[in-house]
Amino acid sequence: MHHTLQETLTRLGLADPEPLAETVGARLWRVRQTDGTQAVLKLHKRADRGNEAAGAALLRAWTDRGAVRILTEAGPAVVMEWLDGPSLANVAIQDPKRAAQTLAHVSRRLHRDPVQIDRDLPRLSLVLAPLLRAVCSSDCPPSLRSELNEAIALARDLLATGTDKRPLHGDLHHANVILTDSGARVLDAKGFHGDISYELANAFRHPYALHALIRDPDWIEWCRGLYAGALNVPEPRLAQWAAVKCALSIVWRAKGPITRDPEADLLSALLDQARAVSTNRPS
Repeated sequence: MHHTLQETLTRLGLADPEPLAETVGARLWRVRQTDGTQAVLKLHKRADRGNEAAGAALLRAWTDRGAVRILTEAGPAVVMEWLDGPSLANVAIQDPKRAAQTLAHVSRRLHRDPVQIDRDLPRLSLVLAPLLRAVCSSDCPPSLRSELNEAIALARDLLATGTDKRPLHGDLHHANVILTDSGARVLDAKGFHGDISYELANAFRHPYALHALIRDPDWIEWCRGLYAGALNVPEPRLAQWAAVKCALSIVWRAKGPITRDPEADLLSALLDQARAVSTNRPS
């Protein structure tokens, strides 16, 4: 990786790399461009950028809607503008409602109308495929097994009944929004195509640091109303997608037969809410 980094810096005219973070699929550095300005280099571990291959194209299309500016793309490398400011995940530690309201505003701005981009995006059905074929181990708790099966059934129904399908960020949550002096900026899009109701499903799992809050039924209900209003989607459908996305994350973490998971209780909470709102209101 070090050799690849140096080659990338030379090829793109970047210098002075300062490590920022490492994710499952990439490493990030703050770098200096030839004009002296700072930028962020995101160097993916896979040459094809994995499940973020289409994300840069979508962010480019959303530049005037608050997305981070993509400066350069070259193979596994993406260079983005440097953003000064805290993430909404940091803001949420002190003011979770303000953070959630900002995230809702961001999603409304991104999706004021469907955007057109010049490349195909992975279908949401492909993203959900690991969940649809998930299996549990023999020692998986019966409650988790049952709730995963319930989430799988919801996923099949949601995929079959979506009508408003469009380009999606695919991972829109607190940690992927930076609050700068000039406004909120969105980064790290996956770039999917599918049901608009999926767009804020992963936001119910965030911010991770507020473990108890994101499992609180009143908080889940409040966020559901806020996010559904921002995206102009039915609350029951959003509630179901939130549970499905939590189940998908459990499957991804397992990397095989599912036994136990730290978000099993969150899946239970989200399914409880999905059942309740679906019973009380038509989807």
